[in-house]
This record gives sequence, C-alpha cells and structure tokens, in this order.
Amino acid sequence: MKIVLRAQLVTDWGEVTEVDVAEFSRPARALNADTLGLSLSDGKALLKQLQQTVASAQADELCELHRVCQHCLRWNPIKDYRPRKVETVFGTVSLRNPRIMSCPCEPPFYLELPILPLAPVIPERATPELQLLQAKLCAGLSYRRAANILREFLPVSPTFNHVTLRNRTLRIGQRIDGISPPIVPVASTGARTDWTIAIDGGFVRGVGQGDQRNFEILTGRLAAPKKKPYVFAWVGSQANGAAERVSTLVRARTGHPAPKLVIVTDGANNTLSIRQGLPFPSTPVLDWFHISMKIRHLEQSVQGLRANTETERATRNLLAADLDRIRWCLWHNNASKLDKTLRKILVLCRIVVAETPGFEKTLKSIDYGIRDVLTYVLRNADKPVAYGLRYRKGQFISSAMAESAVNQVINARMCKRQQMRWTPRGAHLLAQVRCAILNGDAAEKLSAYQAANAYQMDPEVERFLKRMHLAS
Repeated sequence: MKIVLRAQLVTDWGEVTEVDVAEFSRPARALNADTLGLSLSDGKALLKQLQQTVASAQADELCELHRVCQHCLRWNPIKDYRPRKVETVFGTVSLRNPRIMSCPCEPPFYLELPILPLAPVIPERATPELQLLQAKLCAGLSYRRAANILREFLPVSPTFNHVTLRNRTLRIGQRIDGISPPIVPVASTGARTDWTIAIDGGFVRGVGQGDQRNFEILTGRLAAPKKKPYVFAWVGSQANGAAERVSTLVRARTGHPAPKLVIVTDGANNTLSIRQGLPFPSTPVLDWFHISMKIRHLEQSVQGLRANTETERATRNLLAADLDRIRWCLWHNNASKLDKTLRKILVLCRIVVAETPGFEKTLKSIDYGIRDVLTYVLRNADKPVAYGLRYRKGQFISSAMAESAVNQVINARMCKRQQMRWTPRGAHLLAQVRCAILNGDAAEKLSAYQAANAYQMDPEVERFLKRMHLAS
C-alpha cells in the first residue's frame, strides 16, 4: 500500500493549488505490530512537512497582498528575497521574505523604499505558541528534561538544546515581570470585599559564595471569598520594593485605592516591614499555628517535668491546666482571663522552691517562654484577634496558603525535588513564569506585552511625512 497525503490550498481570491505533503509505503506482506499505521518518526516528519507547506502558503499570500497599493492599485516590484526561518510547535519552517518597494502614495511613509511585509507579523524567531509551551514545561521541569521531552515528541531543530529553553523562559519571565497587573473592575454595587494576603519566604541555593550562596524568595497568595487565590513571588534584590510591589498588586486585583486588607503573618521581620510600608491601612492577623506551636512547646516542657515532692507535682498539674487555659483565652480573645492566667503562671514559676534536679531550670524556661509568647503576640498584632470567631466565619487564621505557595512555586522547582543552584535573576524570572502558569494568565500577560510594545510611528513623524507627500 502507498499512502499519499495531498493538501489543497485555496487563496482568498479563489486560486486553487494542490501540493503533495507526504508519501508513505506500507507493503501488505510487511505488516506487523511495528509497521501498523504511522510511527512517531513518521508523524513528526508529516507534521513538519505540513507545517512548512501551510506556513509558506500563508507567507506568500500575505506578500502578494502587500504588493498591491491600496490607493492607486499599483503593482509594486520586488527588490530581492531574504530567507526567514521561524521555529514553530511542529518544526522550523523556512519562508521567502521578499523586500517590496513601497508606493509613494501609500501611508505611512509616502516614499519608495523597500519594506519587509513579514517583519511586523513575525517579529521573533519563534512563534508565541511555541515560546509559551516551552515556558510551561520549564516551569515544572528542569531545562534539560524539558528539552529531552520536546526532542522526543516534536520535530525540533537538530541544534535545539536546553540553553535555548532557558533563555526563552527567562525572556518570557522578564516580559511577564514588566507588565503591571491588570486592574480588575469593581462591581457596580461598589461593595468592598474583605481581602486576605499571606506572605512567606523560602531559601534557594545560589551560585555564588558568601552572601550570595543562599538567597530568599518571597511568595504568597492574595485571596477573597468566592475568588480564586492569586499567587505571586519575587526575589527581594530583583524587585523595586516589597511594599510597593504588594500595594500595586493589591490595588490592581481589588480595584480599590484603599482596600480592606488583612495580612496573615508569621511574625517575620520582612512581613512586618511590608505591612508598615503599605500606603493604605491593613489589619495584621498573627498565624494561629505559630502561636499554638509556641504554647505546645511549653506544654511539652511541663509534661517533661520530673516531680518528686508533693509541691512539685501540684505545680506541674497547675501549670498544665493553665497553659491549656491560655490557648483557650487566645482562641476566644478573653483578655481578662488571659491576664489572670499569665500572672498565675509567672507567680508559680518564681515562688516554687524546687528540690528535684532540673526542675528549677525548667521553671525558668517556662517563665521565659510565657513572656516570649506574650511579646510575640503583642509585637505582631495591633489588637487582639478572636480566632474562634474568624474561624466560624470562614476567614483565614493561618498562613497555610502562603506555605502551600512556597511548596508550589519554590520547593517543587528549585529546592526539594530538584537540587540545583540559581542566580537571583534566574530564580526571580522563573518564579514569574511559574506564578503566571499557576494563575492561568500567562497568555494574557504575553498578549498585553505584545500590545504595549507593538510598533507605532510617532504622530509628529507621521504628520511630517504626510505634509511632504502633499507638497510633492
């Protein structure tokens, strides 16, 4: 059996052309499991040849249209041809890129000079679809593994390697980073939604020595009721300012210049400085998990007390009950009961005369830990928070969404699962790509970049050329 695949090309003005795309031979006597249908190599060759046929026909049709002047219907001559190679998803195509002499009566130049019709249509050596596909793969896999996968399933160029993937991915990240977040329109009712943001950091291994050996990537999520959380990340040294970056993002996503914002913090200094640098007020909520773990540490210290006398056993029982009461007071925001319980614990830790070795040292440790918990809560919250009430309302009381962002953006690609070294710039730009992929707006941001950087002639130059044409 011989299989001939033929494509029929019909132009916009009705010309019909038939082109043989591929030809395969499948003898009947040679049929077995390996020769059944088309193989992977046959499919890649077919896709590459079909892509070449379609792309060449499209380019030729566009160039034919540009040869006709839209004002005087003059048939513009071709000065010469310049080959143009473009990488697509289904292989590299070679196009004939003619230089056409423009008509003097046609805007915007009003001059007879050579123009390249394909230059504004295909400004880069790779199509946007291919670049986005490669960035998606590199956002989840190492550059070498992504290159091997593309080489296995797509008809790529023989010179294709992981360096090309890395450069293109970082270029995509630079474009995404350069686009300001789109402003989401506010609902017509004007109702202000309660927004919650959680920020956390993760360290990655750097390529340098000393201070550059490890650096931190800040990441987190911005969430609101009945809305998909928005992931963000950046490297501090590569961003203009953490507070400015957060305020721009929050204002764009909320649509308000001064939104109602709650910052869930774990008490880190960088999160505290971000909240203080915001141009609008925000409400801090200390992560309940961190508070509970600090109290849990004290409870374990009390459980480990070795009490031999009656006084020591009574002290241990009282401390265990009071520590459990502290957690209850903080959960329900009972300030008066919390004050009495703290005073009672501090008094017990200071007046009890210990006889068992190590008992007095543990009491001093509990005394210090209680004061540390109180300082931790007061330093990171402007006013006490009723965690139980927020929990029953379905509001955030922990930074779990920031912890999951660290796992998704940083650990899964840069740290735990793929051990490698990074430069701050490379990690920052890859984090932008990964966040855009997780948010699902990578294509939208790249389209916005192309629209913002499209070629536009200066209005003054255009008016000058028009006056010169009228004068001639």
